[in-house]
Amino acid sequence: LDPFVHDPDKTLLLEHEKGVMPDAGLKGTYKQSEVHDPLDINRAREIASMEDQFPVGILYHDPQVPCYEDVRHPDILCTPDQVKSGLESELDKFTIWPEG
Repeated sequence: LDPFVHDPDKTLLLEHEKGVMPDAGLKGTYKQSEVHDPLDINRAREIASMEDQFPVGILYHDPQVPCYEDVRHPDILCTPDQVKSGLESELDKFTIWPEG
């Protein structure tokens, strides 16, 4: 069984005034917490790479990037091939190709 599910000490609560503010009961169960600014991408990367704790809360938020609901166009229908092509082009932006 996953130790993160059964060991509350492995859960790291990320707190922020504009994010998650756990109540006293939750903080009593999950004692590991950190006040974390979700605008800090460098700290978000550090937290995401932790192997001994599982973060819960808002890890990163860039208010300059629109959310899905703001950019979707429900009146425009896409074929499955168009959806696949769009997803692939977005994911390709993050691909690191081996030098060769």
